[in-house]
Amino acid sequence: MNGETLKIFEQYERRKNNERVKRDAANFYFNHFAQSERELLYTEIIRKRFGSPDSVKLLEIGAGTGGNLFLFKRIGLKWENIFANELLPDRLEDLRNSFPKIKTFKGDACDMEINKELSFDIVFQSTVFTSILDFDFKIKLADKMWSLLNPGGIILWYDFSFDNPRNKDVKGIKKKEIAKLFSKSDRITFHKTTLAPPIGRKVKKLYPFFNVFPFLRTHLIAEIEK
Repeated sequence: MNGETLKIFEQYERRKNNERVKRDAANFYFNHFAQSERELLYTEIIRKRFGSPDSVKLLEIGAGTGGNLFLFKRIGLKWENIFANELLPDRLEDLRNSFPKIKTFKGDACDMEINKELSFDIVFQSTVFTSILDFDFKIKLADKMWSLLNPGGIILWYDFSFDNPRNKDVKGIKKKEIAKLFSKSDRITFHKTTLAPPIGRKVKKLYPFFNVFPFLRTHLIAEIEK
């Protein structure tokens, strides 16, 4: 495990016992509305680009325990075409137990050894890059993701754009940095999403009302085309 992946490992270990993180995770209304919003966008993007997703191959980088994978199956991807990578051993174990039909890759995504014949139509990441503070490591991971992507495919990106003053282990990533990370892409389409968490968690059922104002959204979904 290199220095940067060790830092990420330590960050997540600290989060396990953080009471604020546990409290935020239990905020049902915010989690429901934020997840529904981004899942609708993922569905629209995938169906618009690929039509029927029967043969679409997808790899998620940093898949955690697999919270996103059920959505991709509901959209129409086949289990045998869904792949996942996870760095943290305990999460990887949960992932493998919950999704025995998918192929998993353990450890640092940059070190994944994948058959040269296997590449992907979608390489997906969700709140992985904001946990990486070293820009050179971000470039290395972005290049790896790009190398795994089929021509005509997309990097599907979800992450936040603003720093969290209560969490120095993460750093927001704005549009310019995403464009720099994937400078080989000829076209990147951005969608602002997710009501600012401090507001969303406080307003609860009123999330949809406040979320009509784009300036209150703090996250980006990006379609990065190859």
